[in-house]
Amino acid sequence: MRIMTWITLICLLLLSGSSNLAVSAESAATPVSSIRVQPGFQVELLRSASKDENSWISMTFDDRARLILGLDDVGVGRLTLNHDPSKVKFEKIENTFKHCRGVLYAHNSLYVSVTNGKGFYRLQDTTGDDQFDQKTLLKKLDYRSRFGHGCNQIVLGPDNMIYIVVGNDVSFPEGASPNSPYRDPRNDHLLPNPHDAGQDNRVGYILRTDADGKRWDVLAGGFRNQVDLAFNEEGEMFTYDADMEWDVGQPWYRPTRVNHVVSGGEYGWRWGTGKWPDYFADSLPTTLDTALGSPTGMIFGTKSNFPARFKNALFIADWQNGRILLVDLIPSGASYTCKYEVFLEGGPLNVCDMQFGPDGALYFITGGRGSQSGLYRVTPRSNQKSLSAAPPISNQVKAHSRAARKLRRELEVFHVQQNANIDDLWKHLKSEDRWLRFAARCAIENQDVSQWRKRALAESQPTAAIDGLIALCRQGDSTDRDGVLGALNRIDLKKLKQSQLLGLLRAYQLCFIRLRRPDTRQATAVNHRLSSLYPHPTSSVNHLLGELLVYLQDTDIVAKSISLLSDTSTQEEQIRAARTLTFAKQGWNEDRQRHFLKWLGHARTFSGGKQITERIRDIRTDFIAILSEQERQKFSKEIAALDKPLVELETVPARPVVQEWSFSDLEPHLTSVASNRSYKSARQALLAANCLKCHRIGSTGAQIGPDLTNVGKRFDARAILESIIAPSKVMDPKYLYTVYVLTNGKVVTGRPVGVSRTTITVETDPLKQTTVPVLRKDIEEAVLSKTSPMPANLINVLTQEEILDLLAYLKSGGNPEATAFQSQK
Repeated sequence: MRIMTWITLICLLLLSGSSNLAVSAESAATPVSSIRVQPGFQVELLRSASKDENSWISMTFDDRARLILGLDDVGVGRLTLNHDPSKVKFEKIENTFKHCRGVLYAHNSLYVSVTNGKGFYRLQDTTGDDQFDQKTLLKKLDYRSRFGHGCNQIVLGPDNMIYIVVGNDVSFPEGASPNSPYRDPRNDHLLPNPHDAGQDNRVGYILRTDADGKRWDVLAGGFRNQVDLAFNEEGEMFTYDADMEWDVGQPWYRPTRVNHVVSGGEYGWRWGTGKWPDYFADSLPTTLDTALGSPTGMIFGTKSNFPARFKNALFIADWQNGRILLVDLIPSGASYTCKYEVFLEGGPLNVCDMQFGPDGALYFITGGRGSQSGLYRVTPRSNQKSLSAAPPISNQVKAHSRAARKLRRELEVFHVQQNANIDDLWKHLKSEDRWLRFAARCAIENQDVSQWRKRALAESQPTAAIDGLIALCRQGDSTDRDGVLGALNRIDLKKLKQSQLLGLLRAYQLCFIRLRRPDTRQATAVNHRLSSLYPHPTSSVNHLLGELLVYLQDTDIVAKSISLLSDTSTQEEQIRAARTLTFAKQGWNEDRQRHFLKWLGHARTFSGGKQITERIRDIRTDFIAILSEQERQKFSKEIAALDKPLVELETVPARPVVQEWSFSDLEPHLTSVASNRSYKSARQALLAANCLKCHRIGSTGAQIGPDLTNVGKRFDARAILESIIAPSKVMDPKYLYTVYVLTNGKVVTGRPVGVSRTTITVETDPLKQTTVPVLRKDIEEAVLSKTSPMPANLINVLTQEEILDLLAYLKSGGNPEATAFQSQK
């Protein structure tokens, strides 16, 4: 009987036409005419929510192919679809749950994440009357947030277990297994920022339970507010984590990101300025960054009726930018890298959740924050081919990565079991694959430390030694400090690759954080060993080195770091160096103090998110606190000047125009990009052309435009140059602005950063965060801009040689060790 119900509904849906199920125009969702979808597909608006149906924020299909909807305000709704609009039925099936960010129908039950009700519930129909008469609180979750970072979506895993996505404002629940793969997250900051005080160690995490809620495991953590998760056909798990847009322009900003979620995975989100960068060796990196946005629903195309090219792809929703992205997973060792493109977008189209239905179509809902909701369906067109193509992946790469992932999962077994053969685990610490090393280290940490302590201290292979010593720092005690420091000091710095050097520096930090402070002799020895490396050509090494040298009371760190507080460094690098210098208690003189005060004045001109002014003010407060009363009197005028109106501050003079460069001017010289280039000149060119104000390269730069770290792997120097000189010639749809044409003739161009029932807030300038409110009722048309947000004349302030150096930098992904820079630095 149940199977026949599914088949009947599928037939009715397929006959339902384009958008005939919409309700009255007074509460209409965004029309299909304002939605752009990839060729080969069509979008239908099946239904708009009426005023009394609240805003819809989560969805699941039940066993009768009905849609169950988590409501934004109070309650749970159920929607029975029908080809006849008059027979489409919405009913409230629960009237007390507050803010239901997750719903899942499984195990003949309805599971609900009641965010504002601080609980995870199971609803059952025990009488057979199609009503959920029994409510069971399976787990209380102590949600403590003003921002909705509580329990989010719920997903049925391939193991028939239930996975709950939990944001960063919920502590681990009582009764969670002490043997969970992820446990005891700590901040692990060498120089804790006092202005981040008052926050505990709560992080977002993934929680798993069985149908009856008897066993609870915390699988991975270190997220901010990941809303959903999805499993691919192989059973690998992914989530899509939210950024903190107020941190834009600061070194601790982390963009929205897709994370490959593995057992015990640590993804490094921490409160305030303490977010871990990807290069912390005790964490795992992002799998894909998608710049500014608001992640919501996600689903793989495995069960779709879409063409084969889309079945292995991941669909992710960006609520803020009104779009669904298509993500291709590219096997890379025991994990993946990704590429993505826009699948569909609209203005506004605040997608909250999506599922593939029993008919194989993609269903998605809009809503949230009281905004108008709609139910849409996406189906392939039989008479039109898709233009999208998956990236080519060789069978050899597929086989190698499949074997690596299998090995990783075998290692992960020992994240909860303690009967491992240490030899079998240890050999993987020297792997070039970061994900295998991480899995092996977590497995080793779960074994009794007495079984492997001596091995960690005696290991001579650098990669294995570093990871083994990190494990000992995390699982050992204060008596291990001397042995760990001795082992770290034996590692030859001259033979380390940059990734190994970063791991070594992080190991030193963890030794001092987790074990004990070094004594005077040890501090002097480590300081002497590291000081000659600073400053380093790369910002990531400078970050860890600077903190260590300040911590070790290096006498030259102030003099060396002052040089970073200039326009030879990015805004983010300057803020990081200044933040670190506020912990330095010695090495200051009058000139350096005056230089820092001048920098504080200049830093007031920095652009970025809402918190940048507050963060600069914190740095000012901490710097003045290390001045003596006499010094404060001496610099009273300089300090008072910091409170004068910003217009009185001196601005840095812009570079004069060298030439109006054309492609034909530079094309004949492109053969010179591959060798004899200057890394230092390239860095200055990046800053002079303002590239890093919007783009990120490696660990440097902002996240407003596309990440350029791997642009050199996809394009040659000719294509890169062409995109710089004529950015509007070929534009990436992912970063286009939307043009809103209003009924009064006014045009507003930008990206939506806020959506409510009546208003869209459009950001017209991401650097200054200038916004314009646009009433939804006043929008006549929303179309993609045909002009790139990137200006076309940025390199006109550069010389020919600087442009060639810049191209070499982009080709190498900012790697100072690249061949092009070996003859010059």
